[in-house]
Amino acid sequence: MDLKLKKSCPNCSQLYHLKLGSQTKGNIPLFLSCGHSMCETCIGHIIKFAEPIECKVCHRDMELSSTDLALLEQKKIKFYQLFPANLTLLGELALQVIEHNSEAPKKKEENYFIDLQSVIKDTDITQGQCMECHNRTSKMCQQCATILCDTCFNKSHKNFIIFKNHVLQNIERIMQPNTCKVHNGKSLDYFCKDCSKSICMDCLVVGGDKCCKNHNVVSMQEVNEDFMEGINDICPKVDETYRRLTKTAVDVGHLLHNIENETGPSSELTRLLATIEQHFSKLTAAIQKHRNEIIDIVVKLKCSEKESLRKAKCDLEKTIKKARMIINAISICSDAEKAKQMNLSVLLDDAQQIAQAPWFLSKDESNDPLKIVVNDDLCALVSDYIHLEGNADSVYKLKSTTELGECVEIPPAPVAPVYPPELPKDVRQTKQLVEKRAKNSAPDFFKSVPHYHSKSASVSSLNSAGSGDSTKSYSTMYGDGFQRPMVQPVQPFVESNHPRQLQEGSQELIYITHIVNPHDFFVQRSCHQSMVKEMLREFRNAVSLPQPSLNRVAQGKLYLMFNKADNMWQRCRVVSINQKNINNPVFGVFCIDFGSTESVSIDELRLLPPARVHSPYPLAINCSLANCQPKTGTWTSDDAYLIQKIIDNKQAVLHVRNIRSTTNGSVTFDCDVTTFEGEISLAHALVFHDRAKMLNPKLPYPKIKGAMEKHRLYSNHSDFKHKSIEEVYITQIVSPDKFFVRKRHLQKVFEKLCEDLDQEYSLNVTTGSVYLPEIGAVYAVNVEKYRGDGTTWARGVVHELPGRGRVRLLLPDTGALLLVHWTDLRQINPKFITLCSLATECHLAGVTPLHQKWNAASVALLQRFEGRLLELHVEDTRRGSLGVALYDKADEDNIVCVNTEMIKHKFAVTFGLFMFNKNADIEDQVVTNKSPLDRPKKENQTLQKKTKSSIKINEKELEAKDKGPIKLEAKVLHYQSPSLLYVSLVHQQKTFNDLYEQIQSYYSAKKSQGKTNWAVGDRCCTVCNQSQTWRRAAIIEMQDDNVKVFYSDFACIETVPVASLVDLAPEFASIGDAAIKCHLCGIMPADGGEEWPTITKEYLKELLDVYQRIFITKLGDFKNKSMPIEVWVYHTIQGGALEPNKSEWRCLNRKIIEQGLGVPDKSQLGSNTPEGSKDDMLSFLQNVTGSITEWLQLEPLATKPKENKRSSKSKSNTPSPVEWYDMKAQSEEATDNSNTVYISDWLPPEPFHFKEFTGTPTYIDNNGVIYLHDVAQQDTLDLIRKALDVRFKAPDPKAKYVKWTVGEPCIALYYLDNRFYRGRVIDVIKENNVCLIHYIDYGNEEMCSFENLRKSVALHQIPTQAHRCALARIRPVDGQWDRQALDYVHKSVVEKQCYVKIVGEPIGGVIPIELKYDKLWINDHLVDFEMAVYTDGSKPIVRKFASNKKEKAAIVEVSSEPDYIVEEDESNSSFKSLDGKDWNKLIEDEENGDKDCLEGNFITFPKFVQDEFLCNITIINDTKILDLGIVHNDATNVLYEDMFDEIQREGENMPALNGIFENKACIALFHEDGQWYRATILEYSERKSKIKVRYVDYGNKEIITLADVREISEVWITLPPASLQAKLYGVQINPEIEMNILSKEYANTFLDKGPFRAKVITYDGDLPVVELKNDDGELTYKELIQRKIFFKTDSVDASNI
Repeated sequence: MDLKLKKSCPNCSQLYHLKLGSQTKGNIPLFLSCGHSMCETCIGHIIKFAEPIECKVCHRDMELSSTDLALLEQKKIKFYQLFPANLTLLGELALQVIEHNSEAPKKKEENYFIDLQSVIKDTDITQGQCMECHNRTSKMCQQCATILCDTCFNKSHKNFIIFKNHVLQNIERIMQPNTCKVHNGKSLDYFCKDCSKSICMDCLVVGGDKCCKNHNVVSMQEVNEDFMEGINDICPKVDETYRRLTKTAVDVGHLLHNIENETGPSSELTRLLATIEQHFSKLTAAIQKHRNEIIDIVVKLKCSEKESLRKAKCDLEKTIKKARMIINAISICSDAEKAKQMNLSVLLDDAQQIAQAPWFLSKDESNDPLKIVVNDDLCALVSDYIHLEGNADSVYKLKSTTELGECVEIPPAPVAPVYPPELPKDVRQTKQLVEKRAKNSAPDFFKSVPHYHSKSASVSSLNSAGSGDSTKSYSTMYGDGFQRPMVQPVQPFVESNHPRQLQEGSQELIYITHIVNPHDFFVQRSCHQSMVKEMLREFRNAVSLPQPSLNRVAQGKLYLMFNKADNMWQRCRVVSINQKNINNPVFGVFCIDFGSTESVSIDELRLLPPARVHSPYPLAINCSLANCQPKTGTWTSDDAYLIQKIIDNKQAVLHVRNIRSTTNGSVTFDCDVTTFEGEISLAHALVFHDRAKMLNPKLPYPKIKGAMEKHRLYSNHSDFKHKSIEEVYITQIVSPDKFFVRKRHLQKVFEKLCEDLDQEYSLNVTTGSVYLPEIGAVYAVNVEKYRGDGTTWARGVVHELPGRGRVRLLLPDTGALLLVHWTDLRQINPKFITLCSLATECHLAGVTPLHQKWNAASVALLQRFEGRLLELHVEDTRRGSLGVALYDKADEDNIVCVNTEMIKHKFAVTFGLFMFNKNADIEDQVVTNKSPLDRPKKENQTLQKKTKSSIKINEKELEAKDKGPIKLEAKVLHYQSPSLLYVSLVHQQKTFNDLYEQIQSYYSAKKSQGKTNWAVGDRCCTVCNQSQTWRRAAIIEMQDDNVKVFYSDFACIETVPVASLVDLAPEFASIGDAAIKCHLCGIMPADGGEEWPTITKEYLKELLDVYQRIFITKLGDFKNKSMPIEVWVYHTIQGGALEPNKSEWRCLNRKIIEQGLGVPDKSQLGSNTPEGSKDDMLSFLQNVTGSITEWLQLEPLATKPKENKRSSKSKSNTPSPVEWYDMKAQSEEATDNSNTVYISDWLPPEPFHFKEFTGTPTYIDNNGVIYLHDVAQQDTLDLIRKALDVRFKAPDPKAKYVKWTVGEPCIALYYLDNRFYRGRVIDVIKENNVCLIHYIDYGNEEMCSFENLRKSVALHQIPTQAHRCALARIRPVDGQWDRQALDYVHKSVVEKQCYVKIVGEPIGGVIPIELKYDKLWINDHLVDFEMAVYTDGSKPIVRKFASNKKEKAAIVEVSSEPDYIVEEDESNSSFKSLDGKDWNKLIEDEENGDKDCLEGNFITFPKFVQDEFLCNITIINDTKILDLGIVHNDATNVLYEDMFDEIQREGENMPALNGIFENKACIALFHEDGQWYRATILEYSERKSKIKVRYVDYGNKEIITLADVREISEVWITLPPASLQAKLYGVQINPEIEMNILSKEYANTFLDKGPFRAKVITYDGDLPVVELKNDDGELTYKELIQRKIFFKTDSVDASNI
């Protein structure tokens, strides 16, 4: 290991290096002003950012003045003058370069870890030389004990016949032989206890030094047991020590690796060395600075001498030249002529100067010459500058367990041997591999997306909270280390460089980048990924950027932060500074592009290039999952981790529901997030995993645009054709009404499918986990722990989501229903769903249990056939499952029908067209308690099944399948009318045939005398005159010597002699009668009477005669000893030449109603079909004890007529013939006498079923009582009206002579529509022959003449339809309702659908209610306008539209209507008293913006004041109010166009609404064209943030978001609206005209038919009432008046359209 200190820069941690012999000098160390070193590169970078240079050792800042920076930039000052080089370090670097060039090549890198695999292999596996090929091998032949390799053993050795059964095994290791080393390998048979060693016989007998002759010697067999016991005891300890040794070996390897790589504990020593180096660097800097100062003085002195000599040299040169020139001049002066020409005075002066010129060279020397004074004491101080304290001698040593002291805590041994880890390899060693990969087309950098790391209750991607401790992402890495995301180029989400701003309702493809909890996570838009890619590529080498100055880091500044978890640099903003450690503060930073909050040190920050401070803008978007709250009150880290697993670095779709501002000024998007692949809603997934709950479970979630369709598994029901025959196996049994079969030839397909699924999936692999199962979706499910049949994986279709992460699935290939945990599901490969379901749901056709519930024995009977090869006959394919008949043909001589077996064992009865067990002998019926499973089983071809665990039967699963009405085939014995007919059941025919034969045999053989004291009602047996056979009978009339008898098995009457009657034997009397008295249920005569018209009787008779097979269904309980039934027939419609016949069930009861021959009798339906009546539907067919009650009825009936008091020996529960005869006689008598039925009063109204409903008020009396009915009662009212029209359409001439009394019920004619209604007489005015009638179904009271009244009270069984109600919480002002208030309420609500809320119990038959029509609460509205007062004395609540101040508003209305009404405190209300004011005037003042009436100041549009004008109608919003588009002249049109253009230019810049008031003027955006238009506010929903406006210049109305409405400028309201709302004068809409017809007529008359000439006749409130005429002066709607669509009226008040 190289122990030389590696010198590195404390700022960038890069090594200093020096390059010799080249133009580049490397990265050399320079001194800062503090004396510490920093590399030249870092100093250069920091200077470029104009930041102070902070020393990373002492944290002192070195600031350069602006002058120095300017001079440095202009290169007028040298760089190394400001930052001197560290010559000491430069010398060391130079020395390292020289030594490196002269060193020998390095040895091979040391392996720090023991190769445990090789050690185990060398120890456990013995190798030898193959005898054939002589190669090394670890195998040998077990039988031959010969070493052979795999190839030689299989190719040559086993080719010999005698060796073909030989087996290859590992070479056995030769153990220590049990032989004596002293005596030539003799066996060690003895053990010497004295010597504690094994010996042989020679050691025991032969003498010598080692002889054990006289020692305590025992046989080896005696001590081997003790040795084995000791070995067994020590074995666990040896194994533990072995595991501890492997663990210690790995620890040693880690320590060696850390020391070599200067990590772990050894890094502390490295940091210690770096600290020592920095301290000496500071000392070196001080010494170097002092040295430079001293040397500078000497150099300066030296330079000054040199400069003075140079100056003297120059002076001497000049003086010499001048002296020479003077000498020459003097020589010339010797000539007198020339002397006269010269200025001798000047020459003399120059000569004198030369004579005085300095020529002597001297040196100024002071008395104290320059000398060196050395302070040797400093050398002693330097030697003590740094000293080390502590232990400098530390080594490692191995110790055994016994050597450890008691104070040492022994760690637990590892559970398994510890193998050394795989260390990361030097990338330089894999250069060739990298170059090879680089040739391939590498993906772009940021097709990678966030990697998640979980820490501190948050999950982050590309970062984590505290990245210093973060771990690497688990995701698969590639290329430069990042995972490739799944980017789908879907059309609805087009990537754009200029994406649109997110707003409510937006859908956007995003990546989740950081998750704190479901209410706080961050996303990046998919369209921004190119910018992210560009930035991260730019920041790859950000480590070379300068660090910020520690003292200059402040909150709010932007920097680059290094995320160790994702190994990349990211932009961040400092949000907090923790200065607990002043020398190393911790900075809390927020990554503006990814959303995570990190804690980093100053070493992990870099200065952000100025160009990246604002470009791009922060890309992390803060989001919150909408419509979900944590189940436990707070979110946990598991919730965030679940979202991480669901998203899995894939694209998701963001749907914005709301945008809100937070307290710190940022914006949070309340949104739904759904994965693009799989469409998993995060909110629904959290709810499914029982981690969250939805605030509004019914909130609709939008569909994702472009999402792929989910996989579905198709059923194979279509493979089973009607009447087809298939060979099948039963795979799953729930009950006889629900079991599953699989075709025989699909068995191998199923086995192959299971094998493929087992190979494809594994529980250990979580890829493809299903986090949100969808009902109906198909998945692969692990069934190993749920089913004991050996199946591991199967296909499953989600059937139900019970919650808490559980899923109930139906296995489509077996039919089993399993409840599994979501972790057992995997996404299924599409190749496994190409095959449709292999199991088909079936039910036994034509059979049903008696009590609508199968018993366990019936299931056990069906389980006998499970796994057998059965023949399936398809009988019914119309419902969800196949109706089938199963046959077991294993024994050709005894074919077993499973359906018949169910009937034979009395588990079911047959019904409908099927006649199972029709010909079975009565002896075959099982009458004992012996189970059908007790019969011995025969050999049969069965499907091989694996062992199953015992199956628990769920009682709910035994409930019978709803197969529609249970139709039993019957034979009509006697028919009189729909209210009286006798039938016998076909499937009982054999039983009664046997009874009939027994009766014949019994009475033919027995000659007994009949009794003489017969009485009416007695049961007997007599000979029928017509058939001359014995029949059971009942006496219905005595006629001297003859009697009239009713044959109870044949439903006919005959007169026979008394002498022919004989007693009915008890064994024959105990069996019920074959004839069952019935009546058609649910219908009644159309006239409401009791007697059926002849046409109805004949019609039903014809139907019964036409159809050969008749079926009946029992409905409810017996009534008057008659069974209520529905009669069914199976009707076949003949198809055409190429069309098949079609068959269907038809109910004759309904057929009578459809033909108008009867009406529904809801009273019968209500009483005859109670809850749970289906369970007793077939109980009248039971025959357990053989009594009559088992065949005929549910409840015991009297044997005798009520008027007969005498007793009878013969008893029966059958309706007696006397009763039948009496009823017939009474019916005939009633028909002959009168149709009138006398009742005392109508039935009271039934209570409302719900407390809140939609009702229709029909009348309001003088006491304020409101008569209303539920809209669901409208069908009943229509039925009553039609029935009474049929009954009383003929006039009654005797009616005017009938007398009437007060309180008497009646049928009365209503004069307005000439129809009859039910009523009650209130008053009788005999003088005028009129009565005051109260119409009970509507509540109104009218005078009606006697001739229009009827005494025959029809439909008396239908309760009164009108309910008496009163407005709750209020009372009239003066104690009595005045006419104005009653008329107003009548006009507001009568004959209109209103919202009704019952708020208390009835008082005196009057129900207290709250009533609302449209958006107006009537109760409070009457108080507002002083028509009523509150009963508790409270003051009225002032109502207005909600303002922006939410703290002052309390929502009153919580229904689905717009919640714009608010309540305000009386103290805050500025409204004046409403006493004495007209409420219409108040509304007008409010709409006009009267400040005295409405709080808040707002403006409205001016009114249109012209009385005559031209107009068009381009839109129809309402039939009562028309929108008239005013036609202006050209000059006015120019004004409107200019205003419109100005609105388009300035509309977007107008402020948001300041207060929301009804009729307030504003401008609103129209979404179809994106233009701004003038509008007025109609309604506002604060809960939905929606506003309804009317575009005043066009008339149309829209509901838009609040963000699309702006305040209007006062300049834009100078012009009145170009559209005017008005009513038509003098006409009224015909109320009989349907709305669709009226709409068409309006369109044909008004829409785009103008221009019209409009004239204002009057005003209805604020609305003008106008006449519309054409150019000829005629009314535009004249034709509508002629066609009676409009009623013409001269009254102004009648203009209500």
